[in-house]
Amino acid sequence: MARFKGPLALKKIGFENKIKPNNKVVIKTHFGALENTRYLRPSYIRFLCDYIKSLGGFPSVAESCGWGVPGAKGEYGGRANEEEYLEVALRHGFTQTTMGAPLLMLDGPDGLNYINQKINGKYFKEIRVAGRLKQFDHMVLASHFKGHSTAGFGGAIKNLGIGCVSKGGKTEAHTGKTFKIDFEKCSPECNKCIEVCPTGALIRNKNGQLEFIEEKCRYCYMCNSVCDAEGAIDIGTVPREKFIYQMVDNAKGVIDCYGNQNISYINYAIDITWKCDCSGGSDVPFVNDIGILSSKDPVALDQACIDLVHDSLMNPDSILREIKGLSMNEKKDWFSYIPRFDENELNLNKEGVVSRHWELQLKAAEKIGLGNRAYNLIPIEIENEN
Repeated sequence: MARFKGPLALKKIGFENKIKPNNKVVIKTHFGALENTRYLRPSYIRFLCDYIKSLGGFPSVAESCGWGVPGAKGEYGGRANEEEYLEVALRHGFTQTTMGAPLLMLDGPDGLNYINQKINGKYFKEIRVAGRLKQFDHMVLASHFKGHSTAGFGGAIKNLGIGCVSKGGKTEAHTGKTFKIDFEKCSPECNKCIEVCPTGALIRNKNGQLEFIEEKCRYCYMCNSVCDAEGAIDIGTVPREKFIYQMVDNAKGVIDCYGNQNISYINYAIDITWKCDCSGGSDVPFVNDIGILSSKDPVALDQACIDLVHDSLMNPDSILREIKGLSMNEKKDWFSYIPRFDENELNLNKEGVVSRHWELQLKAAEKIGLGNRAYNLIPIEIENEN
């Protein structure tokens, strides 16, 4: 029955009226970081690929590059470029053979392919939207709905604001637009930043001095990943609340660039752990699986998933059982209690302090015009094949 649920959910929101024969359709999902075991199962994405083919479309399956360079600081989970991430995808069961469709990084082989999109965001006025997105007629944003230790939760909004921007766009969401280089703090013999810079924006001039050519920079921030000189490169830091707003700014830029009418949203509310798929390792889901939901509105979709989670009972084997005062026999706003990062330190929240950053994400998304938190929940009945 699982192979019908995703396609049926898309059909109910008018997907078949949008897809014309020979349309190129990209399914944006997450392949999971190395050692993560709760990422979305490949079979769910294969079901979508087969459905798109049945409508005469040509599916592709996509992710985008993580920040940093392979093996350097700032990079985690084997996601720094297309070559590395597709190796992780292979280990996790995502291949051209298993998908029946090509796999690619939306921001190019090294995360440098992006479109500058002007917006009127709370913090950002320009977003680095993944450039390959424009090669497709339609996007299915297939998101694994789960917790997130900084954003409160990860769903459609986060998949837009982090998953559909370039390598540098991810970095900027987490740290801001600060990018300052103080060459006086560099070691005279070091050339690491020059060697890793993919565009020649960092050079040694004829006098042997390090020089930054700003017009050549593609803001991949890979130089920061390899720099050993303390304080030489400053890309900033931001508190948790600002990260959420910057992520939402990014999401707005993606929609403005690509067009919301060209996106269909589907959330898989299964394996709902407190950890994001971009983190290594996994944990026990803190509520039971809920199902598959779809919408034309990413905010309504995420709000519905939040409400269904909060209307569920706690899994007694999950991390929430260690929190003081929480009962397994009542329903609560579970996302208010999951572990979170405070001052860049992981807080398992065993004291049960309430954090409503999940709600901040929804409010910010609604305010900037990504969608509406109000929704109608329409169950889909699946006829028994027998």
